[in-house]
Amino acid sequence: MIRMLGAAVDIFRLRQYFNVITRTREIVEGVRDDGSLVVAAGRALARQPFEPGRSRPSVNPFPPLASRPSRGLQDRRIGVVATGGSGALASIVGVARAFEETGIRPAVISLCSGSALFGFPVAAGLSAAEVAAFSLALRPEDYIDVAWTRLGGLVPRAGRGFGGVIEGDRIEATYRRLLGDRRLGDLQIPAYAPIWSVEHNRVDYLGPATHPDVPVARAVHMAIALPLFLQPVPFDDEHWCDGGIVDIFPVHPVVDIEQPCDGVVAVNGFYPPGFAGEDASGWERRRWSILYAASQVRTCQQIQLARENLKRLEAVTEVAMVEPVPYDKVRGAGFYLQFLDNREWAEFMRQGRVAGRAALARLDRAQRRGSRTAARRRHA
Repeated sequence: MIRMLGAAVDIFRLRQYFNVITRTREIVEGVRDDGSLVVAAGRALARQPFEPGRSRPSVNPFPPLASRPSRGLQDRRIGVVATGGSGALASIVGVARAFEETGIRPAVISLCSGSALFGFPVAAGLSAAEVAAFSLALRPEDYIDVAWTRLGGLVPRAGRGFGGVIEGDRIEATYRRLLGDRRLGDLQIPAYAPIWSVEHNRVDYLGPATHPDVPVARAVHMAIALPLFLQPVPFDDEHWCDGGIVDIFPVHPVVDIEQPCDGVVAVNGFYPPGFAGEDASGWERRRWSILYAASQVRTCQQIQLARENLKRLEAVTEVAMVEPVPYDKVRGAGFYLQFLDNREWAEFMRQGRVAGRAALARLDRAQRRGSRTAARRRHA
């Protein structure tokens, strides 16, 4: 009995309880305030009989390519680091479009969770317009396969083998149709994403320098396998999930694995601007105060690591951070809504293009200032 009590009140388990409490509150509030989550879930979980396999028209969310070559960024290594954030990270496609208009190609792309859906195809050599057309034509049945067998066996099997409501095999098959047998070592732009081992509670980074033989479609699958939402993915005798649950802003590939960058466009699609924490002021005066304290406990470690990673990146290169999509789009239940329903992705892509152009312009000015300063020093 004492041992069971000790396990129940273990300090690390308390954070897990807070996670459950907070997620439940957020989803309930999301359903109460906006029924679109229920509608999107219904569309995703069951193909409607009156729209069997209906295809969507090809959509190009961008205006005609407006080439504006950047003098300051030519021959410079400019990287991209993106957070997770579900479908809000469709904005990465717009950032890629901004790179195309500037006349440069990213030197390295570090992705996380939802941004892997859009960033890996860009790294494989597809244009922003091609990735946009693929993403916006997706239907729920193209990437959502509910684990009905596992769910049906939860009680008889006492939950053995269950790790997520969605299997995830369908999304891998969909990306394999797009990317074929390309492997991470074949990428035209080095791209990485963190993954987390269930067995050993450690983070690794999928990419050409670390796991060149992993198919890109499998990398996308592993990168988004959020525990309890998508089933963990077997690989090298372990089961792997979305590494964003630990490292939501993965700078390690850019700082430690690939060659140094002269500048980085940082895309935040998960936390408030600048990785600010949620404001829970007055939590102690609210009904069920513990629910609001719990939300801060749930995110405290992850957001602090993101801040530290941002400082680490800024210490070694010029950083232009952008937040193309308003935070409330992915807050709480919005995180799941933007995965289940892609109808806003086109707008996110357009916002990403605008933000990406502004970020590259800032880096261009910084590089030219640096060049002028270096020239003056040489002639002093």
